[in-house]
Amino acid sequence: MENHSAFLTSPIAAEIQLPQIVSGGKRAGYYAAITIIIIATWLIRSKKQSIKLDVPIYKAPKMKWVFDAENLVRDSYTKFRDRVYQIKATEGVQVLVPPGLVGELKGLPEDVLSATEAVSDALQSKYTKFSPGHNGDLLSLLVRTKLTQNLTRIVPRLRRELEYITETEFPACEDWTSVEWQPFSVRAIARLSGSAFVGPSISRQEQWMDTASNFTIHVFTACVKLQFFPEWARPIGQFFVSELRQIRKDIQIAKDIIRPVLEERLLGVNTPGAEEPDDMIQWLVDALPEEEKGDLTTQAELQLILAAASIHTTNNLLCECIADLAAYPDAQKELREEAFQVLEVEGGWARKESMASLKKMDSFMREVQRLRGNITTFIRKVMKPISLSDGTYLPAGTKVIAPQAGISRDERYFPDPERFDALRFYHMRQDSDEASNRFQFTSLNDTNINFGAGKHACPGRFFAGNEIKVILSHFLINYDIRLKQGQDRPKGMSVVMTKAPCQKTELEFRRRSLVSE
Repeated sequence: MENHSAFLTSPIAAEIQLPQIVSGGKRAGYYAAITIIIIATWLIRSKKQSIKLDVPIYKAPKMKWVFDAENLVRDSYTKFRDRVYQIKATEGVQVLVPPGLVGELKGLPEDVLSATEAVSDALQSKYTKFSPGHNGDLLSLLVRTKLTQNLTRIVPRLRRELEYITETEFPACEDWTSVEWQPFSVRAIARLSGSAFVGPSISRQEQWMDTASNFTIHVFTACVKLQFFPEWARPIGQFFVSELRQIRKDIQIAKDIIRPVLEERLLGVNTPGAEEPDDMIQWLVDALPEEEKGDLTTQAELQLILAAASIHTTNNLLCECIADLAAYPDAQKELREEAFQVLEVEGGWARKESMASLKKMDSFMREVQRLRGNITTFIRKVMKPISLSDGTYLPAGTKVIAPQAGISRDERYFPDPERFDALRFYHMRQDSDEASNRFQFTSLNDTNINFGAGKHACPGRFFAGNEIKVILSHFLINYDIRLKQGQDRPKGMSVVMTKAPCQKTELEFRRRSLVSE
């Protein structure tokens, strides 16, 4: 998924969303001292390294961009609206473009406006080695075809996997029970996505669950730490970032876990009576060129990239959805009635169109994403000078983003934008056949680029959307959900241009009987 929220240009998307950033540790004081020195140097030297742009600048202290970026983006968008403007944030000068120009930019070729280069810079691929390399297009193709086009076959597996992990890891909740949702949900997402990517024989292994989940954190924490070093200092600064060493360990662990399964697949060995392999390991074996089919490093790195793209980004939105269900009982009741009718009364769990029939839930998810989603999206780097239709000139090297946090609250596009309306997009879809398609959760347009835009839009958004619907439906049908007494709706955290839910948030759940109440 795209989120600073989704990320990765070819395989998954072109934005970045961080999971929880873990701070502290034995070297906390050491890192703090290094950070102070680097920031001081950064603040002094960066003034000399800016690209000169003839567009207005939104001024704010650089360090404020670290912890208050969402409010700054919203305020800057309100100030400039339909104009191109620039900010000087943690990654230097960035140009923010309004929705009207996103459509103009999204079709430009990579050698003019590059998502790949922009994401490589943002993910510090030079140091994290976090890139699908020459297999990026292949991985994206497999997600669009083997994964997305076979969702009707995959969704029942997701449901079985969810029932398994709920039975084994979620409290009984016979009466109202306080539950830390985030730790459970991240494991559930890891298990469900893993069942499609590496198969249940691997996805249920604790070591794989830990490695797949923590790899994401190691990559993103490394990115955040590296951002505190000015670019000229990163060749040395990398040696102070312990997560870079951990990333190499994660890859080795993944190779050790995948090795026996890959060897069996290459030999065509299958357990008697078992279903034919139907997961990303097999799809890669079938699709990779002959010389790479047995390349364990390729399999391990691509699987970890998929895990990084799918686990925390999906979980972040799921956590926000569950929090809003708890905060808005009327919406919870409405969505429960829809899920029960479609999936239980009408037997929708066994029908291929069942997830698409959950139109109110689809609207709810898009509204949650509108208010709780990306701060910025559409991350690009100008490779050749660009002249926009409004006269703006963007020289090579310019970093371009779109102010999604501002666009999402623009009353011209979303009337009464600060109000949470679970059925906002459900009602908008009633206007016409075109609107019915345009305002789905997975639909893209120039005012909704949470999943990116153009050819780099997140191909995994359909899988993620179905995954979230399966989980929400299961918990709506089987549990009542509420905030703890006296508790407001939990707020997430943000670091730089990224957001994440509060890890310690507790909600209350109570088991329901399988009847419509």
